[in-house]
Amino acid sequence: MIKQLTQALQVYNQVNNAAKTTTFNAALPVQLEVKEKLQGIRYMLKVGNVMLETKSMRELEIGGKYWAQMSKDRNGTMMLSNLIKQPRLLESQDLPLRLNMENLAKFLEGEKPFDTMKGFLMERLMSAESKWEFAFLSHMLMSLKQKVLTLPITYDEEGKNGLMQLRKKKIDEQDSLEFYSVFANLGAVWGVLRNFEEGVRLDISVMYESIAKILNNNLSELKFINETYINVDKDITPLYDFLEDHLLNLEG
Repeated sequence: MIKQLTQALQVYNQVNNAAKTTTFNAALPVQLEVKEKLQGIRYMLKVGNVMLETKSMRELEIGGKYWAQMSKDRNGTMMLSNLIKQPRLLESQDLPLRLNMENLAKFLEGEKPFDTMKGFLMERLMSAESKWEFAFLSHMLMSLKQKVLTLPITYDEEGKNGLMQLRKKKIDEQDSLEFYSVFANLGAVWGVLRNFEEGVRLDISVMYESIAKILNNNLSELKFINETYINVDKDITPLYDFLEDHLLNLEG
């Protein structure tokens, strides 16, 4: 288990490096927030620091945050496509707990990472300073009950929010490690690491074809992986979801 956690951390680092070094490209997803619904199917969105009015045939949640691909039509009008809702956990920019890479390595490389996190969260809960912090930490504990280790993270110089989740999984009677992570530039990533006599196999899914191409160029640097399979899947979901109704019940 410890070996697989270490391997997952190396995959995370490599994907994180890809997210940090990727420059803007119209094919890559952007993050946006729905600020207001205008007349008909028009919406006012915030993309970075820019307010943008656009159309959407799909009903969008006011205040919701999405990934989307951005392009211009032949008239020069900005168009958005392939909108994918971000997980509830990342909708708040004020996370009460965010681990840096040093903290992350400490949790994953200990002998009992689940027990280490449980003890850490229990201590933090006793000194929670707000209902939101209590709700957030409680959900992290609830994920442990579901055998999922949830690690909210901060990365790059801008302190962007991210997320990594891990759990053991049996696949064809083989012990494997399943993981889920979120990056601002790359969106959601799902994967599973499996150890065989021949080495390690990595199956990984991303939300956009352009992201698959980026990871294909980066994951080859992980020498411990013998086989890598990259898939595109727009329906990637967290291993444990911070459901809105549960959060409201805890916060209320």
